[in-house]
Amino acid sequence: MDSPRLAISQGSRSMVALLALLIVFLTLPASATWKPMAAMPAARSNAAVESINGIAYVAGGSNAGGTSTLQAFNPTTNSWTNLANMPITLYQGDGAGVINSQIYVVGGWNGYLPTSALFMYDPPTNTWTSLPGMSHLSACGATGVINSKLYVTTACNGYNGYYNYLDVYDPQTGTWTSLTGSSSAHAAPAAGVINDKLYIAGGLNGSGAITNMFEVYDPATNGWTTLPNMPTAVVYAASVALNGELYVFGGTNGTSDVATVQAYDPHKNKWRTLASLPSALSSSSAAVVYGLVFIEGGDGTGTTNEYVSLAPSIP
Repeated sequence: MDSPRLAISQGSRSMVALLALLIVFLTLPASATWKPMAAMPAARSNAAVESINGIAYVAGGSNAGGTSTLQAFNPTTNSWTNLANMPITLYQGDGAGVINSQIYVVGGWNGYLPTSALFMYDPPTNTWTSLPGMSHLSACGATGVINSKLYVTTACNGYNGYYNYLDVYDPQTGTWTSLTGSSSAHAAPAAGVINDKLYIAGGLNGSGAITNMFEVYDPATNGWTTLPNMPTAVVYAASVALNGELYVFGGTNGTSDVATVQAYDPHKNKWRTLASLPSALSSSSAAVVYGLVFIEGGDGTGTTNEYVSLAPSIP
């Protein structure tokens, strides 16, 4: 009479052991394989990159000077297409965001000074529209979309020092509003939106030092919270939010470019280190297309176009 209970008990222990083994396996550094695709037609770094409907769009960037080029990469055909140029040359801006299937590009260097300009690109018509600009010059920040609004940090205004400004643009009203700035400046940081919150990691702080400081902004409270430091302090890293985590790819540590891949899980409030990039990269940009992470451009050859599939960690 006791044997059925004994069998169930042993089975339960075996299941627990298997689950424990699975958890250990899934939390080990990922053995992700990066796959190269058709190289970018022209070398550039510090570009704004976004994706819409399975297409990666690369706008502006630096190629021994700023460029206004817009190109689209189609992973299905492994091909690039030249599109309408931006109204002005821009590089090392504040990134880009997608609202209602349109791409918003804000800030960036345009010659000797940054610009306050905001441009919107509409893929179906292949046209750019100039929208109301920010109240100040803006570059080397980050952009995130939360509830169909564009949240933009500014670290550079073309003059001395680095700053911690935060502004939000509402496409419905066409207006900008200044918000509470982060506790530290983050110039050329890693960034991403997860669960309607904007995460900002690393970059250059107010003193111009490379930092691993990590903060999150909550629009519901208009406040920032300091989180555990990123394991490796980097600037000019590529980043995306995917599977509820923030991924940071490469960057420079002040001495050399790195191939480090770091991931932050908000559920665990912890960072982990994943398998490295195929080679060290900085000043690259990243976007998620079909659930895959694509990295575009950067230092080195400047024509990098590669992707990887990243599995989520167990919450």
